[in-house]
Amino acid sequence: MKIGTRKQRLVFLSLILALLASISLAGGSTLAVVDQEMLTNGNFEGGFRHVPGCGTVGQGWGCFTNGGNITYGFYDDQWAPVVADGAHSQLIELNTMQFAASEADRFAGIYQTVQLVRGGTYQLQLSGLMREHKPNAAEDPYRYRVQWGYTTDGNTDWSAVTNWTELPWDKIDDRLSPTAMESYSTSFVAPSRTITLFFRVWKKWGTPYKELDVNLDAISLFGPAAKHPVRPDGPAAKHPVRPDGPTEVKPPAVVACVGPNQIRNGSFENGFTGGVGNYWTAYNNGGAAAYGFYDEMWPRVISDGAHGQLIEINTWGFAAADADRFAGIYQVVHRLKPGATYEFALSGLLREEAAHSGEDGFRYRVQWGYAVADANPSEADITNWVELPWDKIYLRTDPGPMLDYSTRFQAPSKNIIIGVRAWKKWGTTNRELDVNLDAIRLSGCPGGVHPPKWPAKPDPMPDPKPVAKPGVVIVGKPAPANPPPSGAPTCSAWHIVVRGDTLSKIAARYGSSVAAIAKASNVANPNVIYIGQKLCIVQ
Repeated sequence: MKIGTRKQRLVFLSLILALLASISLAGGSTLAVVDQEMLTNGNFEGGFRHVPGCGTVGQGWGCFTNGGNITYGFYDDQWAPVVADGAHSQLIELNTMQFAASEADRFAGIYQTVQLVRGGTYQLQLSGLMREHKPNAAEDPYRYRVQWGYTTDGNTDWSAVTNWTELPWDKIDDRLSPTAMESYSTSFVAPSRTITLFFRVWKKWGTPYKELDVNLDAISLFGPAAKHPVRPDGPAAKHPVRPDGPTEVKPPAVVACVGPNQIRNGSFENGFTGGVGNYWTAYNNGGAAAYGFYDEMWPRVISDGAHGQLIEINTWGFAAADADRFAGIYQVVHRLKPGATYEFALSGLLREEAAHSGEDGFRYRVQWGYAVADANPSEADITNWVELPWDKIYLRTDPGPMLDYSTRFQAPSKNIIIGVRAWKKWGTTNRELDVNLDAIRLSGCPGGVHPPKWPAKPDPMPDPKPVAKPGVVIVGKPAPANPPPSGAPTCSAWHIVVRGDTLSKIAARYGSSVAAIAKASNVANPNVIYIGQKLCIVQ
């Protein structure tokens, strides 16, 4: 009896130990929690991409704005004084420089959705600063703010955030003279497993003629991450281990937009009139600047065929220049399908007469926009200008590769006006901006594809041959740029020939002589000048 009792006790004890061991093993297969970085590309060294409606946004991040009479910009900033970690930061711009009035409470920001451990404590850190074009110390010192917040269900709608927190960044630097980057750190407890983290810039007042630039960098969210191990005797875990934090969800494959080009002469191979591609209309906003439109035939700045559109904004010879000078081209596009999706694409680049590395890296921009075409369409109808992510400014005589851009939008009506323009932001003198455009295309996507049908309109008359008439301007195709001969005197100004000009009129206007201008401008026949030709004025 005693032996049997002992055996029963041993068996019972063995069962208890086995049960405890199984519980221990089961515990080993539950969630293991380790601390790690939860954000993707928080230091923006992982690259950027173009996001329609915003601009250039860090990979892994989304973006948002709330519209209004204001221009928004998102950029890959590589200026060392506004970078805290590595060589890149996210720049967010709110700009009312071209608006006489704007609305209060304008917002722009970025966001990212992350998977957390509910109840876990996380440390949030970031660096950044605020800059303004010519800040005024007499204005409200809290007119601009930076905030952060989150949604508890992964919602990516920034307007659903109710817990916005202001960062204690009160310093507003001059846009061109930034001081040290500011930092911010806080901790919070994850309210749920999935949150979307938001950062936004707030322009409080409807002040016109302002530019606010906010740089964000070194954004970190550090804390517990759930690791779901694979059981050796069962199926793989549903949530594999991600050693470097959450990754960006790839969007589904995009269907190509291969419909016929709805734009006429988008490759500029169908001729020019007065330096402007046929079927296009040119414009500028005047002021203290000179403008030029040319048939570009230099192969290095052409991406399709043998011709491209060159747009020039020039302040040579001006004692003072105006800010916000625009020059562009537009065209009315007919017979679109309202509500259908179309892809707009083009190639181009920016060039300048000399390198100005110490100046604003975004001093020149290229924009595009569209509007419903009414009975009397013009560029003034376009109010939704979007900046192209062309940030490189090449030397005028040493351009790099042509840049490409494409985006999609829904046609608001059957007939629209679509335009592209060059923008010289600041009133700098003795500058020459050359913008080349080529391969402009508007293609229908599935549901909007159909053969283009243009209204009955005869092709423009071919450019007339120059006819020499003493003392009379010649109307004809613009002559190629003729550089002044070596040893010519320095130009005191540049003049772009317009209809009605003669060399004698131009000489009288500038207090010069026909012979001096002709020699400095390398004009062989003083009676033959061309609309759009650039003349060197000497005193």
